[in-house]
Amino acid sequence: MASALSDVYANWLTALQHPGWLLLALFAVALAESLLVVGLLIPGVAILVALTLLAVEQSLSPWLWWLAGASGALCGDGLSFHIGRCAGPGLARWRIFSRHPHWLPAGHDFFARYGLWSIALGRFVGLLRPLVPAVAGVCDMKPQTFWVVNIWSSAAWAAFYLLPVYWFGQALLTLVQPWQLMLGLGLVTLLALLVSRLLRR
Repeated sequence: MASALSDVYANWLTALQHPGWLLLALFAVALAESLLVVGLLIPGVAILVALTLLAVEQSLSPWLWWLAGASGALCGDGLSFHIGRCAGPGLARWRIFSRHPHWLPAGHDFFARYGLWSIALGRFVGLLRPLVPAVAGVCDMKPQTFWVVNIWSSAAWAAFYLLPVYWFGQALLTLVQPWQLMLGLGLVTLLALLVSRLLRR
């Protein structure tokens, strides 16, 4: 089992040596972390940190990195919002929300309290991030209003979460060898996946 996991991880790292694939991976993880239900089940922040350290090791442009992350977050929240609009109040009857009855009420309470600003603020609260856009859709927020807030808050989120980690990684490379950074990257990723699995159980 350990050998199989090591092979998968090695293949994953090999694929991500190409800058285009690495940017695509960031876009996909940022999207998934923002997506209704999916974002509640993955250790998104830990994976984003690991990918960002890998981008530093490859000397990828921080501004391209920011743009890919912001675009993924923008699309993830946008999909969640329109899922909420299509599902309406029936969203509460989805099986996963029946099994976790406190999730949607938490999103509704946050949206009721902060209204328009909940779209931006919710990005920085782990449990609420994949929920608030869908709740806004269920509550019939105007799409134009949602997308204005979604655009600038996606850009702010990517700047807040990704760029400091990128610059920290650059500083770290002046103190350690690239292989040491990669070893740390592997340990962080595996630990994040393990903790996420244990928490889901």
